[in-house]
Amino acid sequence: MARIRFNRGTPWRVFVSVAFLLALCGAAGAQYTDRQAIDDLGGPQAFAARRSELAKRCKTGTVILFARNEIPEAVHYREDNDFYYFTGLQDPGAVMLLDCQKETVLILEAEQTPQTAKTYGPNLLALSPADREALGFKNVASIANIDIFLSYTTHGFGPSASKDLWIRLDFPDKADGARAETGRDNAWKFAHPYHEPLPANIAPGKLLQERYPMANFHDVTPFIDEMRNIKTPQEIEVLRRNGKISAEGDKEAIAHARPGMYQYQIEARATGYFMDHGAQGVAYLAIVSSGTDINTIHYFADRHKIEPNQLVVLDFAASLDHMTMDITRTFNISGKFTPEQAKWYAVELEAQKTTIALLTPGHTYDEASDAGKAIYAKAGIGDQWRGFPGHFVGLATHDVMRPTGPVKPGQVVTVEPFIDLPDKQMHYRVEDTILITSGAPENLSAAIPKEMDEVEKLVGSAKD
Repeated sequence: MARIRFNRGTPWRVFVSVAFLLALCGAAGAQYTDRQAIDDLGGPQAFAARRSELAKRCKTGTVILFARNEIPEAVHYREDNDFYYFTGLQDPGAVMLLDCQKETVLILEAEQTPQTAKTYGPNLLALSPADREALGFKNVASIANIDIFLSYTTHGFGPSASKDLWIRLDFPDKADGARAETGRDNAWKFAHPYHEPLPANIAPGKLLQERYPMANFHDVTPFIDEMRNIKTPQEIEVLRRNGKISAEGDKEAIAHARPGMYQYQIEARATGYFMDHGAQGVAYLAIVSSGTDINTIHYFADRHKIEPNQLVVLDFAASLDHMTMDITRTFNISGKFTPEQAKWYAVELEAQKTTIALLTPGHTYDEASDAGKAIYAKAGIGDQWRGFPGHFVGLATHDVMRPTGPVKPGQVVTVEPFIDLPDKQMHYRVEDTILITSGAPENLSAAIPKEMDEVEKLVGSAKD
């Protein structure tokens, strides 16, 4: 295995040239990296522009971002959101090193034997130099050399003569959870007497600080979050496509919903539509709740039979090009709300629409929230309002940052007030994903109806 010895001022091209490279004839791309998704999001140049912007914000030193280092069980591999945002790569175990002064990037990856590359598909390192450059990466080397590089760069050698290391000192987020929710998951592990010593999602940051006590560590997360919060035009186009696919998939599921069917059959109908229309996966596990399950906010089991006249909450959306969506509809499985169900559905819908109407520049999220809360208060359930009833959406369904302060163009946010009446076995949630523009808010999930009469007509309307 090739090892690197630095002299003062050794350029990165020498570092890269001595790495062991595996050339596979005809290799066009890495196993999990999706070139079409990269192109949909603006191509390699768009990811390079993001890296340049991040480097300018950090100014000195090196940014270090880690890909996931394991393939999850029985689902398609989905990359760490922050690593993906700046590379477009989906390669387990990869590391990005970004020189903030020179704005150059080095990708470090595990060396694969030819048999491994043949069996599991090549990673970026195993591709030809031309294929790597086509993805926007000229400098790719073995992960075995990362500590040699860091040892020298933190002492003034190599391309970056700064001891500043910019790493994620916060939790990662994930397709179906915010950074804080990853921290909550860690807390659940810590509460178990036989938990792992340190969750994999925070281990790299701790190991770096242990190995390089002489370095000046900075948290890169705030810069990442500021960038991710305002969506690019290419991201917005992907979100529009995903909004349509997700809404039409949910619509298809409701159109086939009938008394006596099982919750998982509704989930299956929507999932099939998502995948058949190009989604790479789901944004989160489907919530199809009814009966005794309906007051469990995040009910994921989806195994029970739906009886006549029961309310159903369908909360489900797809993941497309690493961008998520979030949509919920509530309906009566028999196709007609009872008078009391209709009463509360009307309150829910009015509060949601009133809140959305104020999501324009010049207003704040607090103002939008107060408008929705006033509808609840008028109906005598003001105590059910939860502050702003939603969250940002992007690479994660519960995306970075919280909806507070001024409403800004380019933000994408859900509006999802809910009414929860456990004693009546009722729950109402009407949720849409909204794009903030310079004018009126744009409902990305408008392809599925929410007006009461339209929802009632939709239920069970499919002929097949």
